[in-house]
Amino acid sequence: MSIKKSQTFVQLDVRDWDNTELVESLYEICETSKEYENDVVEVHQIVDLGKLKNEWRYLIILNISQDLDNLGAQIDHY
Repeated sequence: MSIKKSQTFVQLDVRDWDNTELVESLYEICETSKEYENDVVEVHQIVDLGKLKNEWRYLIILNISQDLDNLGAQIDHY
């Protein structure tokens, strides 16, 4: 088994906490970060970048693992 591991990040901006479900947002970020259907994407860390004007900014750091012997179908996000 050949495993490829990588790390990426996504910026999350939140304007209204009353209309934001953090768990659902993180799930969507993980799902859209997949390149192949068998990729495993995990949230490594959430870094608070502070508030700028009327929105809170966070840096979401993701760990991505790919089994190069069993990638699955490529995911088309568009």
